[in-house]
Amino acid sequence: MVCIVTMGCPKNEADSDTFAGILKAAGWRLTDTPDEACMLLLNTCAFIDPAIAESMEAVKEALDWKQSVEGRILILAGCLPSRFPDDGSGGLEEFDLVMGAADNAALAGYLSNDAIVPLPSGSGTNRYLRISEGCSNGCRYCTIPLIRGRHIPRDPAEIIRDCSILVSQGALEIGIVGQDTGAWSCGDGDIAWLLPKLAREHPSVWFRLYYVHPSHFPKDLIRVIHDEPNVVPYIELPVQHASDAVLRRMGRPYDRMMLDALFDSLDALQEPPAVRTSVITGYPGETEEDFQQLIDFLTSHRCIRTICAFPYWPEEGTAEFARTGRAGVPDASTVQSRLAAVGDAGQACQLVWADRLEGNVIEILADTSESGHSVYDAPAVDGASIFSSPAGPGAIILCTVDECVGADMLVTPVR
Repeated sequence: MVCIVTMGCPKNEADSDTFAGILKAAGWRLTDTPDEACMLLLNTCAFIDPAIAESMEAVKEALDWKQSVEGRILILAGCLPSRFPDDGSGGLEEFDLVMGAADNAALAGYLSNDAIVPLPSGSGTNRYLRISEGCSNGCRYCTIPLIRGRHIPRDPAEIIRDCSILVSQGALEIGIVGQDTGAWSCGDGDIAWLLPKLAREHPSVWFRLYYVHPSHFPKDLIRVIHDEPNVVPYIELPVQHASDAVLRRMGRPYDRMMLDALFDSLDALQEPPAVRTSVITGYPGETEEDFQQLIDFLTSHRCIRTICAFPYWPEEGTAEFARTGRAGVPDASTVQSRLAAVGDAGQACQLVWADRLEGNVIEILADTSESGHSVYDAPAVDGASIFSSPAGPGAIILCTVDECVGADMLVTPVR
């Protein structure tokens, strides 16, 4: 039996699903319990320093697992070996296979079956469908191109095939993921063409769009989110900052005017979609004026529901690190106070949404009998919906929003 341990974001979950499909095709049975397994595949994250530290701790635990029983097989996969490949200095001898992010061919080759077609395999109502690999944006702080390479869109026929497989395995929600989903395109069109095609083929399944770069937001995407009943009113739009000076230094190819125009178009809808955005503060050279411009932006748009804030991490191999190293970053107390201020802005956004949602009837996907998540909240990363009475897990149900408590909602199923 084999156990797959996944770290990091939904993109890694999608990779692990494909690894699972390859292993099952080679005759391996899956288990969620490492002690039951004779093979363990550790799919790591290494985007920023905290993720590397967490992955290294998991590596230590995995090595202990291998050494505790003779004959166990240990595979190291994902972003950690992609970002820090073996340079011959040693330290990887205990692993039976070391392979990079989404390296399906390496796993199939190790299993002595190069003919395996990589197909997703897994269970659960919340699943993820990768539509592209890599990123070509070249943001000066970002390690993704070092880890995943340049943007490569997947073939639409493969995406449609994998989507049908996920639905056949019980998916009720499918998250569309990639490093830059808005950049996906083929001869027939862009993401605004692909998304309705998937949604109409599977009308009982929710589709949720993640990781859309603001510069690659197709003009027809708002119409798709508004018109397609099972494309949930939610979009992840990582802006990273709203000061023109900081955006230029980051290498983000847009300015505050463009951001306001995009978010104004979402605000203008009678029922705007919930936007989850991410921001970086404490970037080298960020002044108090720059930061106040960011706060002004975050509190000016009623579509923003969730804000995820990160401090800047000077990552080796990036253009910003080559320029400044670890210098130029605001002092730690300034960074922490700015993170707290972004948190206050996030709470203000949640209050705006509370006024909009309380008393309304909305759809909730029941993750357990006690809680689920709404169309406005991504599973595992956003707020939860807490049921006032037990509900049937694994179903989409209508609920009245009784009260919003921070990011969470207290809801009553409609009988």
